Amino acid sequence: MTSAEQKSGVGVALLWILAILGLVLIGYRFVNGLGAVTNLSDGYPWGLWIGVDILAGIALAAGGFVIAGIVHIFGGERFHALAKPAITTAFLGYLLFIFGLTVDLGRPWNLWRAIFHWNHLSPMFEVAWCVMLYTFVLFLEFLPSFFERFKMEGLMSFWRAVVPWLIVALLGLFTLAMTDSTGWTIAVVVILVFWEIMMRTGAAQRKHQMPVLLIMAGVMFSTMHQSSLGTLFTMAPHKLHVLWYSSYLPLMFFISAVMVAPAMVVVESLFSEGPLNHKPHMDLLAKLGAAMPWLLAIYAIIKVVDLALRGSFGAVFSSGWQSFAWWLEMLVGVVIPFLMFLSAGARAKKGSLLTASLLVVIGLIVNRINVSVVGISSEGWPTYYPYWAEIFITLGIMSIGILVYRLAVKTLPIYEDQAPSLT
Repeated sequence: MTSAEQKSGVGVALLWILAILGLVLIGYRFVNGLGAVTNLSDGYPWGLWIGVDILAGIALAAGGFVIAGIVHIFGGERFHALAKPAITTAFLGYLLFIFGLTVDLGRPWNLWRAIFHWNHLSPMFEVAWCVMLYTFVLFLEFLPSFFERFKMEGLMSFWRAVVPWLIVALLGLFTLAMTDSTGWTIAVVVILVFWEIMMRTGAAQRKHQMPVLLIMAGVMFSTMHQSSLGTLFTMAPHKLHVLWYSSYLPLMFFISAVMVAPAMVVVESLFSEGPLNHKPHMDLLAKLGAAMPWLLAIYAIIKVVDLALRGSFGAVFSSGWQSFAWWLEMLVGVVIPFLMFLSAGARAKKGSLLTASLLVVIGLIVNRINVSVVGISSEGWPTYYPYWAEIFITLGIMSIGILVYRLAVKTLPIYEDQAPSLT
């Protein structure tokens, strides 16, 4: 056994230990309640799980809709080799998000109520519907890999024929749920049916393996709930620190999710090179790196200008440990990687490209923790700090995701250069 194989074996064993420990603690949580495994309270009902498992997890899964949109809608066919891994990562990410949310909710058995009890004015209602529908869209996008692996040509043909009409129905239902308007629903369905008829009759050319309506639905659902997660925090101006509270939080959440998407694709591709035995497409990853300075600059400008317009820029120097958290987020996640990505030589090297991308991912995680934990204050309640069981449940959920991804890559044609097997 080589040194690399030994390290991989130790890493997998550690993941199994963390996964099993996490599941045991989750079981303990459901038997004894949230208070037995968390430091959450009525003053701080959202903690580490919301900040990392939910907010950061959803943003880090944005590579699915960003890369799929680039490849199948905006003409970036050259990035096709990155689409399947990105979609697989996003699909698993959303399944883990739902799993983590089930652990976090005090009464997860009431999740079904969002499907039947409609509150058209609630951002939480919109998030719930978008997450459910986008997870289903990702499942549909993931299915071709399964059909290809097991040579299910008949099911693949059925998938191509049925999926566009299924998406039309889902978008119609979503329009009705969000607007409560029969007129808007009919208009949306008519437009989408007309679109699909044009595709099928050849009036509009269908170039891609993935139905365009499927990709469009994924982009739309993901865009809406990425921003709506930020909307949730605009409802608590009295609790969220001025360094992070803004009426533009929905825009910042969306832009930061788009910003981190290329970086996450780079991290996933380069980190999995050794353990999963595939060759990363460095030419494509370097091109993603070339886009990063623009994305980071746009995000940083919006953040700084927003603070200045609100007259709160001085708070970045005068808010104690919260100022430190803001500078940590910006320096680690924006400024340092921005300077690294500017260098074409750094983008061409695996080590520096991975480091810069990893810093962006870490910065995004710090940002979501800052918004949901560090920036929150609740008078009359002890300051929230994660309990050790909260941390290990989060690590356990992450470990489960990595193990499932490893299994998927080894058994399905996720990477174009890797031959899958059932062993």
